[in-house]
Amino acid sequence: MNKAFFDNPEAVAAYEQGPRWFVPAYEASHDMATVLLQEFVAETGHILVVGAGGGIELAALAQGGPHWRFTGVDPAGPMIEMARGRLAAIGALDRVDLIQGFASDAPAGPFDAATCFLTLHFVPDDGARLATLQDIRSRLKPGAPFLLINGCLDKTSARYPRDMARYSAFARFKGAPDELTRNAAVAVTEQVHLLPAARDEALLGEAGFHSVEPFYRGLWVHGWLAHA
Repeated sequence: MNKAFFDNPEAVAAYEQGPRWFVPAYEASHDMATVLLQEFVAETGHILVVGAGGGIELAALAQGGPHWRFTGVDPAGPMIEMARGRLAAIGALDRVDLIQGFASDAPAGPFDAATCFLTLHFVPDDGARLATLQDIRSRLKPGAPFLLINGCLDKTSARYPRDMARYSAFARFKGAPDELTRNAAVAVTEQVHLLPAARDEALLGEAGFHSVEPFYRGLWVHGWLAHA
């Protein structure tokens, strides 16, 4: 994972707005996730959040499940601190344990559910991505839900330039500055480990998840519900 990027204070500050510019239906994806977790998780369930830095989805889930407890892991200290401040502001920090680290650093659980939003695409498909999914799977109760939201594009496809043009066009439409959209497109191409959606689905199966079904799609961003 490109931890150095999220240790950069300017990058951390920009993350507050960035997903809202670049990810279609960003807040709505959290609403969908909350509804699905409410379907499967008891009122006092304990949820593992991988890639918890910033705390945006953590805060949304904490408000949707006012008695849920959370353990959040993220490798970037500044992002963890941002999450801590956001959760304190809504009075939910006492229900959340924040750990600087990766999925492998999370407690053994077993947890009632897990989420991983806009994080897995920073992990290369060299065995590390599968290992991350296996680390999550091993910490879940049998049958527990796992919600994955991830950027998915085929960089080897002839349509990749068109997909990236749409990525930038959407952000401009939402108000992102032109220079930022150009720089972001370069950063995604050079630094983000995008894979076709079918590959992420296959990795979920390899990691031991079953009953995989899509629940969200926003241009290049896909969301799945799976079960341990």
